[in-house]
Amino acid sequence: MIKDSWFTVQTIDDKTYAISECGHWEKVHSFLLIGENKAVLIDTGLGIDSIMYLVAIEGTVNR
Repeated sequence: MIKDSWFTVQTIDDKTYAISECGHWEKVHSFLLIGENKAVLIDTGLGIDSIMYLVAIEGTVNR
């Protein structure tokens, strides 16, 4: 599991990740889906912290 002070990342399967903002009372969830050639981030987050930074530092997607 990825360690972050704001986001919690849970692996659903080898190509699907749930990224949650459990530190906020709304507890929003975003999803990262990785395909053969591209990935999509379904971002429903609050914008308090940088979700793209989290995804990029883990090397999951190429910016």
